[in-house]
This record gives sequence, C-alpha cells and structure tokens, in this order.
Amino acid sequence: MSLQANKRQWDELGRLDPFWAMTGTNRFNGWNVDAFFQTGVEQVDRLIRQIAPYERPQQWSTILDFGCGVGRLARAFRRHFEQYAGIDIAESLVFEARRLHTDLSQAHFIVSASATLPIASNSCDMVYAWGVLQHVPDRTSALCYVDEFVRVMRPGGMLMFTTLNALLPLYRLQPRRRIYAILRTAGVSPEVLYRHLKLYPHEVHPLPGKEVVAQLNAAGAQILNICDESPPDAPHQWRTYYVTK
Repeated sequence: MSLQANKRQWDELGRLDPFWAMTGTNRFNGWNVDAFFQTGVEQVDRLIRQIAPYERPQQWSTILDFGCGVGRLARAFRRHFEQYAGIDIAESLVFEARRLHTDLSQAHFIVSASATLPIASNSCDMVYAWGVLQHVPDRTSALCYVDEFVRVMRPGGMLMFTTLNALLPLYRLQPRRRIYAILRTAGVSPEVLYRHLKLYPHEVHPLPGKEVVAQLNAAGAQILNICDESPPDAPHQWRTYYVTK
C-alpha cells in the first residue's frame, strides 16, 4: 500500500470517528472532550518522567509530534515546550486539530503524506512518535521516517518513538482491515463499514529492531535505550526507542 492509500484510509477514519482513531476506545463519538485531552496530559506527564534520567532534551523550545491526529497531546506538550508542531497524514484529522486548538498559541498542525518531513534540519528539541510507525504501510517508508526524525532533531535533543517490533503470524491476518479494504473497493461506504459492520481501515505492520537500529546508526544517532514493552507471549511486541545525537 502506498502512503497516498494510507492517507485515504486515515482521512476516512478521521471523518468517521476521530477521537476513537487516536485512542482505540470509546467508539462512535463516545469521548467527552475534556476527558479526551486529559489522557494526553497523563501521557505527556509520564513521558517527562521517563526521559528525565537521560537529561535530554537540553533545550525545551520546539516539540514535533509525529502522527498528531486531532492534537490529543498538543496542550500538554505546550506546558513544557515553547512551540508545538504536529504532523499528520490525514487532512480530516488536522482540520479537526486546528478547530479544537484555535485558542492554543504557538501550536501548528501540518498535513504531510510524504516520507520527507516538511521540517528544517536540526530544528526540533524533541521528536515524539507514539503508536504511529506501525501504521506506515511499507517498511521502506517507515525507516525513512526514522531517518527524518534524526535529521530534524537538534544535537542534544531527544527522539522517542515506538514500533511494533514483532507480530505473531495469526495476528498478521487482520481480517477486519482486509474485509474493509475489499468492500470499500467494491463501493461500500465508509459509514456502513465502520458504523454497521464494525470494520475499520488502518493496518498494523511490524518493524524489526535490527533494521531500526541500523537506520539510526546510519543516520548518526546515539541510541540511549531500547525498551521492550510487552510480555514475551503477547501477540503484539511493542518497543520504545530513546535516541539523541
């Protein structure tokens, strides 16, 4: 699948149920807006505690939130950084992010469906990509994003991102996603597929650790830590990378 096809899927999901798209819970517009953003505050508070031992970033000017969606983390990040930049592949999600954050100063939401980020090199004190790369449809693009994260990070900055390091074979079938794609190609509307048939479009893909580490090393990054987040028998093996340069 191309990035453009992936963009169409997330645009559809963003129009159908944008808060669920960001959390995977409280389907069919079940979120209270304040409660939704509170999950972002809690997540960013945990993040700040997690990165404290690394004494990075050395400056707290600009944060890049890759895969920002509707900006669930934007307000929380602005408590710590002078400027916030959120990038997402879906216009529908970025439109909603801008609508929800008209009162938030120094916050910018950008649509990008390219594997090259529209961000200057060495301009971000922190780059954060949580729960995003597993949705990138091909491995080459995902690794290109890893390279781009390092490029835009300032020396002395912090890059933290998660990957789906492995996925058990049975779970690679992803029947709901495959059926969604087949029926969507046949002309069935996204509303029927999502609201009535309980199907959804976004796929998940593993990104092996050896390839991620090789990409980081080739980009000149310094790996501070790699944490495996899942029990060995879990079907989805999550991994978190802490990186600087």
